[in-house]
Amino acid sequence: QQLPSDRTGAAPGGAAVYTFVAGEPGTYLYEAGLTNNGPHQVGMGMVGVLIVRPAAAGQVYDDPATAYDDEAVVVLGELDPALNGAPATFDMRAYAPKYWLINGKAFPNTDAIATDAGRRLLVRYVNAGQQHHSMTALGLTQTLIGSNGKRLAYPTHLAAHTLAPGQTAEVLINVPAAAVAGTRFPLYDATLLLHNNGAPGFGGMLTFLAVG
Repeated sequence: QQLPSDRTGAAPGGAAVYTFVAGEPGTYLYEAGLTNNGPHQVGMGMVGVLIVRPAAAGQVYDDPATAYDDEAVVVLGELDPALNGAPATFDMRAYAPKYWLINGKAFPNTDAIATDAGRRLLVRYVNAGQQHHSMTALGLTQTLIGSNGKRLAYPTHLAAHTLAPGQTAEVLINVPAAAVAGTRFPLYDATLLLHNNGAPGFGGMLTFLAVG
């Protein structure tokens, strides 16, 4: 979107107003600007998602080929307890997360994504973290149709898609018509950082597509 980066920020206890025209459909990340403590705020989760929709309902972009039935926003992030414990003095060069999150939660506390057999599911990935993440849906094919608010001229079928920090992407997933109620397809970071600070069992950036 056409909006200059904020290099000043709001004063403590104050407020700031940003005005712009959302002229391009797509999925966008917003976060603390280029201020002195901006990286600390982002690292602690001060981020959000802006979805700009085209005039036609049920499409990602102004093209019927981008139509979908169900929609899910998947915000990727990490948590370093050392940063959260001392944000004023923490050196971001020492950032070393111990937890990997989907929509602010680590498995087994992540929320499942509800869908149904035969549906076309849109997943809006937003990497709000400090690391690259490669997202896969086990047993399903993802079709990448857009990235960073731009529709791809040639959609790509892939098993996993890697997102750099700050990157967004839209993928379409066709849920098999033969999937029975109760089927769950894992959606997870294929780098396999699926643990919580070394605790036993699965954790981290893992959730499920749940067929109703």
